[in-house]
Amino acid sequence: MGPLSGVTILELWCIGPGPFAAMLLADMGANVIRVDRPSEPDYGYPPNEYRTLYRNRRAVTIDFDQPEGIEAFMRLVEQADGLIEGNRPGVCEKLGVGPEDCLARNPALVYGRMTGWGQDGPLADQAGFDLSYISLTGVAHAVGTAEQPVPPLILGGDFGGGGTFLAMGLLAGIMSARETGEGQVVDASMVDGSANLMAYMYGGLPTGFWRNERGTNAVDGGHWLYRMYRCSDDKFISVACLSPRLYKNLEEALGLDPDEFGFHRPRTDWPALGSKLAAILITKTRDEWAAELGGRDACVQPVLDMHEAPQHPHLVERGTFVEHGGVTQPAPAPRFSATPTSVERQPPEHGEHTDEVLAEFGFTAGEIAELRSARAITNREDETDAASG
Repeated sequence: MGPLSGVTILELWCIGPGPFAAMLLADMGANVIRVDRPSEPDYGYPPNEYRTLYRNRRAVTIDFDQPEGIEAFMRLVEQADGLIEGNRPGVCEKLGVGPEDCLARNPALVYGRMTGWGQDGPLADQAGFDLSYISLTGVAHAVGTAEQPVPPLILGGDFGGGGTFLAMGLLAGIMSARETGEGQVVDASMVDGSANLMAYMYGGLPTGFWRNERGTNAVDGGHWLYRMYRCSDDKFISVACLSPRLYKNLEEALGLDPDEFGFHRPRTDWPALGSKLAAILITKTRDEWAAELGGRDACVQPVLDMHEAPQHPHLVERGTFVEHGGVTQPAPAPRFSATPTSVERQPPEHGEHTDEVLAEFGFTAGEIAELRSARAITNREDETDAASG
């Protein structure tokens, strides 16, 4: 069931960090109900079964343009612990489902708001995507080569700085509400979250420990003992050997001359040492180096692609990846000894569980029929009939 069994979260349909937060909570056992719009926008997403961010929850479709739909949603709100929405500031207020509306119906509700810029500030109403937000916080500048920054996937804004902080904020808010009976609004923005991810770097900036130049620092590829090296087969191994003790293992394994190399060499020597090590590591294939160095505790690992990673023996034994519904995907994390987690549900179809969920929340069959007649709710069959008609 997971450690969050008994926690109910409503997730207003959105993309990116909102669904990621909901996935984390659903993976840990929360009863997450995705509230779909009558017609799902086409963002060029893959077929539903491959949208792993939407796993482990159910979905209802409610039309907020209908007063009956708003009232039906509020009845769900009355029984929920938390809510996730990912609209621009003010949108939910205009729909009649903003924080004041919902907290009036459920004072203990934790209302989670996921945006890029936050609920206030000069850019609050401006559009953007992950890269937009991390560009302002120093994240985008810090990642890449000396020549130019490189987008770090959507890990810094959407998922690391966005959804993870929203999930943490919701849990903190729910803990507080269960103690005090009072809910609150959680303003989770990707600018705030991604800035927090840079705390280590900003802390080192005043002392010079961290330099405001890409490729000159210990963990940004500048250090010769913390970077990727090309092998003879054009694949890569990673060297992440920032400990003197572990460096000794690497030195012995590669036969490095202590007078020519050495762990405590100054930063000015890093480029030359990197070139020398690259000349050694280019002489064998990635897998040859992995076999030779993998057991030596020298912090050398093969850089695996997304097809290879799920097959690595360590990840196989731990079950780091699972297959569900024909899709190989990361297993829920972290792990719990007493309340284990798992992937139980496929990503739901649009409004797939409308009748089932409403019945669980106390709606009678007659009320559900009336809502459907008023077009305040729909399910898969309704939308299929409408499309074919």
